[in-house]
Amino acid sequence: MDTRDAYGATGSPRWTADLLPPHRSGVARRLGRLAKALGVQLTEPAGLLCATVALTAWRLLGPQPGSGAGARRSP
Repeated sequence: MDTRDAYGATGSPRWTADLLPPHRSGVARRLGRLAKALGVQLTEPAGLLCATVALTAWRLLGPQPGSGAGARRSP
């Protein structure tokens, strides 16, 4: 389970951290980077939907050449 999936399932950074190996502050940083990259607020339903759609598209398309995306799959 990755950070976005866990956050979508729990709706809470604290509960997300309980499901994942990183400390809560690490989860908060990951969620902050994701929100900033997408220009959304993950605390709003529209922002969470945007993040879900973007992550699904990224998973389906895979990293694109020249995108700088490496093997790390967790936002």
